[in-house]
Amino acid sequence: MRKVPLSRPERRAELFDTVLEVLAEVGYERLTMDLVARRARAGKATLYQRWPSKAHLVVAAMERYRPEAPDGDAGSFVEDIRQLLTAYVAGWSGLDRGLLIAILEGSRTDPELARLRRERLATPVRRSIESSLDRAMRRGEIPDGVDAGLLVDLPFAIILSHVLVKDETPGQELVDRFVDGILRPLLDAPNPRVPRR
Repeated sequence: MRKVPLSRPERRAELFDTVLEVLAEVGYERLTMDLVARRARAGKATLYQRWPSKAHLVVAAMERYRPEAPDGDAGSFVEDIRQLLTAYVAGWSGLDRGLLIAILEGSRTDPELARLRRERLATPVRRSIESSLDRAMRRGEIPDGVDAGLLVDLPFAIILSHVLVKDETPGQELVDRFVDGILRPLLDAPNPRVPRR
């Protein structure tokens, strides 16, 4: 059977799916380029030409599930966060708890993976939420006494708690519960979905 080159998007997607399957199955420590090459029917040398280490390969595979941060201003911090979290949880259908645990455990033992995970997976999402927070501060939406740093961390802490502790796949219901049941009351923000009396 003729090998399809990794320059083809569909072949890369197939490889990345294999990487994530193997990672969830064996964990980061036992994941090797040899194992990925065998499972994906690819040459190990070809993998190393594109990704200099397994950390680079794993993060490249994970980037497919990084949410595309919505462009622009939804009009309020609350709705900005709803849009961002909706995009964030949309990618979870392709991921599972074992995969997330493997990434976190690998980050504990491999500084390169930890750095790449922060730079390429976490930082773009954090920048988006920080931009929303900056706009909200200028509009006066954040009350005095609210810790803005923890406000940035809170939505992701809730989602990760549901994934890691409750072993649940987060979805739109969780996003709406968080936004309307925690964030909106915390900021004393009006809910356009509920008419005022």
